[in-house]
Amino acid sequence: MITVETAMAYLAAGLSVLPAIRAEKRPSVGAWKTWAGRLPSEYEVKAWFGNHPDGVCIVAGSVSGNLECMDFDNHGELYEGWKAKVDPGLFSRLVVETTPSGGYHVLYRSAAKIEGNLKLARGERNAKLATLIETRGEGGLFLCSPTSGYTAIQGEFAHIPTLSEVEREQLLSAARELNEAREAPKSAPCGVSGGGAGDQPAPAAGANPGAVSGDGGDFLTRPGDDFCQRGEIRPILESHGWQFLGSKPDGNELWRRPGKESGGHSATFDGNVFYVFSSNAAPFESERGYSRFQVYATLECGGDYTRAARELLGKGYGQSLPEKPVDFSGLSATVGGQGRTDANVPAILPLGELVERYPKMKPVLIHGFLRRGETMNIIAPPKTGKSWLVTDLALSVATGTPWFGFPCEKGKVLIIDNELHPETSANRIPKVVAARGIDIKKVRNDIYVENQRGRLGNIEDLANRIETLKPYGFRLVIIDAFYRAMPKGTDENDNGTVAGIYNLIDKYAAALDCAFVLIHHTSKGNQSLKAVTDVGAGAGSQSRASDTHVILRRHKEQGCVVMESVVRSFPSVGAVCLRWNWPLWERDDSLNPDVLRHHAEDGEARGRRRNRRGVCQVRTARPSAGGPARSKIHRERRCSDGRFGR
Repeated sequence: MITVETAMAYLAAGLSVLPAIRAEKRPSVGAWKTWAGRLPSEYEVKAWFGNHPDGVCIVAGSVSGNLECMDFDNHGELYEGWKAKVDPGLFSRLVVETTPSGGYHVLYRSAAKIEGNLKLARGERNAKLATLIETRGEGGLFLCSPTSGYTAIQGEFAHIPTLSEVEREQLLSAARELNEAREAPKSAPCGVSGGGAGDQPAPAAGANPGAVSGDGGDFLTRPGDDFCQRGEIRPILESHGWQFLGSKPDGNELWRRPGKESGGHSATFDGNVFYVFSSNAAPFESERGYSRFQVYATLECGGDYTRAARELLGKGYGQSLPEKPVDFSGLSATVGGQGRTDANVPAILPLGELVERYPKMKPVLIHGFLRRGETMNIIAPPKTGKSWLVTDLALSVATGTPWFGFPCEKGKVLIIDNELHPETSANRIPKVVAARGIDIKKVRNDIYVENQRGRLGNIEDLANRIETLKPYGFRLVIIDAFYRAMPKGTDENDNGTVAGIYNLIDKYAAALDCAFVLIHHTSKGNQSLKAVTDVGAGAGSQSRASDTHVILRRHKEQGCVVMESVVRSFPSVGAVCLRWNWPLWERDDSLNPDVLRHHAEDGEARGRRRNRRGVCQVRTARPSAGGPARSKIHRERRCSDGRFGR
């Protein structure tokens, strides 16, 4: 049974303890992220647990003293194998509990700062890649005893041990040694661009981005592809302080990071992918795979992929062809629906060839919402906090973390801001980064901002910049606000013109292999009774021309909105409620998304208008009309007795 006394004991032990809904495995409080930044008060804990919740959960990370939980899933099948690899003396100090599925939670605190959730071991189960061991770290949470089905079998929550960095690494390394999956790079294995540019840093200052173009059509054989086939990275790793520890039975090589004198391995190499586990292996990122070319570019060229391709070309890798920039001539003529060139006429294909040529959908960027090559609208009332929302979206993509619960694939982001001054962006963005608990150093080369206020360009101007944007490898381009990027003289209420602009953006998205998000405002007046596709200022074709149409409407509760969407290439996503908790919008599933602000108010307003009309007619009725006429007005207008008598 979960009692107030138990929750207070957890709080006294320095744990951020929250009531939970056991069946849904989530806190029963609204914006629970608040308690990822501070411990709840005694008053809050007593109030929550006095209502007898059926679950209790703990927020991991710095708020709970650098608490980390290792979660052994799939009925805990790897738990005994992991336990056998850990020093018995160290294991005896840990807190362990069983879970309802037969798995295990292993709890400890770290003397050093911990990362977010880590996937330590994965394997194929039932023809799917399953996570078998993972952690709940900074920003994570987990259900625990005495929730039904969770039973402590070793140690106490009131006395969770604090481990040294070496001791913690021993636990993590033991789990990683049980990993069965051969990891692939998060971006394409080789090359400069054309699929692998999503994680590629920008060109170095002063470098000519066009010296080695990222378009796969510029090479008979790309330098990166060639290096992935016959390049040798072992000498490069060793020259930068990495130590080779030997090979596992499956052929995976074990490597230890520079500066680490003992303990387990920090990365593996299977001959194609160098997969880094350690969070202290800069300039590599943890939990990420690198192709041979990416290892070369990261260590030898400071992450400058264009420079790396140029160097490898000079060393005899790859075979170049003359650069052929994308020809955007004539695209402006499509705006407003004026004609099309022969090059824009789509190919007519029989169904069989169509299926063979396009066997897969475009890669997902935001699960449930957006793919690369697609366009998404975000429509919200003026002064709703759209710019803050945009920054949060950019962070989710740049870090590969969920956006309001919807997973994002990692990639570089460009924000073209038409409303804010550079000083404002420089002030706001770090605030959102800090609120998300992200080290700004980790995203300083993943989010780019172009402030155009005072020197506005327009959508057509982008055609001349496509080649210069390619080497950056952006996966998402955000235009905020869209109305200020429309060509001069454009009528945003003209369906043909707006459809032509979206056609132009589609061409940019295809050329850059990225997605576009357009931030726009709603029209004036009440939006609560409109269909999702009708919300938004200007022509209705904007919702039909885009692949995803997302709208924000004010919820009846102050400071909250309802996010709804219409999507083209995913199953429908239900409405989501968001609560403003400066400087972030946070998902709040405790709210009813059907309760929009103006539903009740409109009914009251109509009643007031009827009363006013009724009083007016009564006061202007001719005396000769007599009682029946006044009674008829009273009845038809439903005017209140008090109003009627005045």
